[in-house]
Amino acid sequence: MADDRSVHEELLALTDDLAIGPFRTAEAEPMAIEDIRDALVVRENGTFLLTDKNGNVPAGNESGFGLYRGDTRYLSTYEFACLNAPPVMLLSNAALGYACEQVLTNPRMTSSDGQALPRETVEVRRQRTIDGDLRETLRVTNFNMFPITLEYRYRFDADFADIFEVRGQQRAQAGMRLPVEPIERGFRLSYRTLDGRELSTAISFDREPAQVRACSAGFRLELGPREAQSLTLSVHIEERMNEERVNGEAPTGAGADAQPRLPLADQYRRWKDASTRYFTGNEIFNAVLDQSLHDLRMLWNVDSSGTGGYLSAGTPWFDTLFGRDSLITSLQLLAFNPRLARDTLLQLARHQGQVHDEWRDEEPGKILHELRSGEMSRTGEVPFARYYGSIDSTPLFLLLAGEYWRWTGDTALMRRLQPNLVAALEWIRQWGDSDGDGYIEYERLSEKGLLNQGWKDSGDAIVHGDGRLALPPIALVEVQAYHYAALVGLASVAEALRDRRWAGELRRAASGLRTRFNRDFWMADEGCYALALDGEKQQVRSITSNAGHALFAGIATPAYAAAVAGRLLQREMFSGWGVRTLSAESQRFNPMGYHLGSIWPHDNALIALGLKRYGQETALAELATAIYDAARAMEYYRLPELFCGLPRSPEGQPVPYPVACRPQAWAAGTVPAILTALLGLCPDAARGELSIVHPQLPPWLNGVQVRGLRVGTGSADLLFELKQRRTQVSIVNATGGLRVTVVPRWPRSEPAPAGRVENGAAGRRRD
Repeated sequence: MADDRSVHEELLALTDDLAIGPFRTAEAEPMAIEDIRDALVVRENGTFLLTDKNGNVPAGNESGFGLYRGDTRYLSTYEFACLNAPPVMLLSNAALGYACEQVLTNPRMTSSDGQALPRETVEVRRQRTIDGDLRETLRVTNFNMFPITLEYRYRFDADFADIFEVRGQQRAQAGMRLPVEPIERGFRLSYRTLDGRELSTAISFDREPAQVRACSAGFRLELGPREAQSLTLSVHIEERMNEERVNGEAPTGAGADAQPRLPLADQYRRWKDASTRYFTGNEIFNAVLDQSLHDLRMLWNVDSSGTGGYLSAGTPWFDTLFGRDSLITSLQLLAFNPRLARDTLLQLARHQGQVHDEWRDEEPGKILHELRSGEMSRTGEVPFARYYGSIDSTPLFLLLAGEYWRWTGDTALMRRLQPNLVAALEWIRQWGDSDGDGYIEYERLSEKGLLNQGWKDSGDAIVHGDGRLALPPIALVEVQAYHYAALVGLASVAEALRDRRWAGELRRAASGLRTRFNRDFWMADEGCYALALDGEKQQVRSITSNAGHALFAGIATPAYAAAVAGRLLQREMFSGWGVRTLSAESQRFNPMGYHLGSIWPHDNALIALGLKRYGQETALAELATAIYDAARAMEYYRLPELFCGLPRSPEGQPVPYPVACRPQAWAAGTVPAILTALLGLCPDAARGELSIVHPQLPPWLNGVQVRGLRVGTGSADLLFELKQRRTQVSIVNATGGLRVTVVPRWPRSEPAPAGRVENGAAGRRRD
């Protein structure tokens, strides 16, 4: 274990460093990239391309642009140029997700044969798609009434940099670049890693280049009047070790006998058709919702074993399996597609911690934080090949299992996962609550691991009200809330598995936790829950969005929940675009800080679900409106990972965060979750019931049709209509014996009365 002194010294040094200026922040990991706001993102099944608006990856760019797979940059230069004159951009779009397009034209210029060309008489169209390989089609059309000759050039390079290296982490040693190898109508760039793998990027064209020099290829197109010509280039990337496939990628020439795949457009259509369908009377909201589901399909990865899949957390920086992100996204989508939750639970169960390994922050039963496959992770330069430094992934795993059960009644999966659930609960008892005070706490073990291990994992995220950084071990407010919800949900699972003794133990543990929590985390003078308890068992008395997660999990008392709801919607926390991560009255507040005042959509989604649980309908409507307004102001109606917490201005534009991931899984899950809250959907698959809790549509959403909402073995078609400021519900159809009722309040979920709550000293030990 890293000694306490080194951790404390690091935190104190960070405190001093942060004092330099108001805009300094510490990311979860080093970040040398300054800005990707205008980047185009194309992604499919673990491969993604990040370019500038022109569709290029400029040589030496400092924005992390490139072609990536498996945390490795396989192209660091990808430039297209017209040698006669720089073209004029007319259109640049990547709305499809798996493809992008640029439409260019010419300025006034002279062609290669000396012909003067009027402007806007030549169309140049670049279309790229990722479907296994990256493929680009270039189509050039001459709209002049005379023949012309034009020259174009592509230039490439591949640095094979690890994603952590791209983000700014220094390396003591790297592998070896290999000589450029000529291939038919192209060339191959290769690199030998420190652990003996050979990475390669092969670029080939469907016509012979007029000139090939180093890593560039030139083409001379002779176009008759109104003639169009096309050329296609393909980029094939591989990772080899002893001629065997690695990470599910087949060697060159393999796969000829594979089953034909559906076109990507059809795959996307099937993805959406497999989900519950929601149609509203607001076409912009429909577009926002459609983009959310589109982004989730864009982030989907087919498991190499062919038995399932998983969501990547976000492109470009977190394009891999993340425990916390996948679990929260699955929770957000339960009313749309519970299969995501099933696949997530199975994937994370496969990677559940088995041993005590300080380098990985791993312990038996603990659920994964992230799974990386780049060179730096494989060789141990960083501990993220299989890293467990997440204090909330384990309770969220348990929580999702219980919620999935509520929606599906899938006893077979619960029985299959029971050893994993028991191991996760044992991790909480033995490792998560190592001092026996009844709370789950974290303290980094790995010297290169994450300092903070909740969802706010930047080094400066957990701060006292006076600006001091909290010292570990730290018990975060939302982690205790997740634990409570997990215990309550698993009690029902235990009963379904006919283990009444286990169910009783879970309910008693939940009741005791709820009582302690509302005693130790409540700040009576602030009307809010504390952010955390620090290593001295003192409250970290900051007003943060984390408190809203206590509402989502149901651990708050009704009176405290009402107070928290009111506090989160005050101006210090609510920017007009959503709830900030940190109060504007905090010493550390910075609306452009990663976790110090920014707005995270998924954070707001969990708060929205909590507001619904406690009947805070007015606050829910205000929050839902703010997030909807933010989404409709974004490009493609796509919510990013986060945006700045600056106050809403008359111009009506949320301020982007410069290096936010787009798309991001739990950001894409935000609008579906908020719609679930607005409709008040509350399932009980074991009883074959669906409760619709006091639905209230906001004024901008006058009707919602729901088709094929699944609860257990049944389903329902529903119609919600806003009439004279009241939301009316019609049960159009219900199958499989599903009973649908409209109820005035959220069904009681507490395992037992919480008991009398007192404002006791923070961190009282359990009896």
